[in-house]
Amino acid sequence: MVRVSGSGKELKRICWLIVAGLLGACTPAPEFTDAAGQTVALDHFAGKPLLVNYFAPWCAPCLREMPHLNALAAEGEIAVVAINYDPITPAELDKLAAQYHIKVPLLIANEDARLPFPRPSGLPTSYLLDSEGKLKPTLVGELGQSQIDALKASIRHPGN
Repeated sequence: MVRVSGSGKELKRICWLIVAGLLGACTPAPEFTDAAGQTVALDHFAGKPLLVNYFAPWCAPCLREMPHLNALAAEGEIAVVAINYDPITPAELDKLAAQYHIKVPLLIANEDARLPFPRPSGLPTSYLLDSEGKLKPTLVGELGQSQIDALKASIRHPGN
């Protein structure tokens, strides 16, 4: 058995912090399941701003904002995905997309996913990630066209 002196303990602590930091840097991007049952990682959207929207079919404001999210995604400047808030199967997710005319990719958060943002406590909630994956404004509540325009402006002019 090796005894560690007081200064040795500090060195050991520093080594563990370095290892923990390296492991954190190697953590894979969070993974989701899409309506086809395929795995999709957030890094699939790397290099482009991404709006991650949490929604539920029982949330009226969530459904009202979907046409705005569909239009935003169609423009192509910002990628958009919607994550169903409640547990659901890929088949049920596919039915939701058809029933509510949702064109953005619908995803199911895998339970072990380490997300770069917290699970929201209210719906709808949208998280904006810039093209480098850094978290930008968190938007709680229904997104209308004015909020969408503000999102686009914040991406085009990050310092304003």
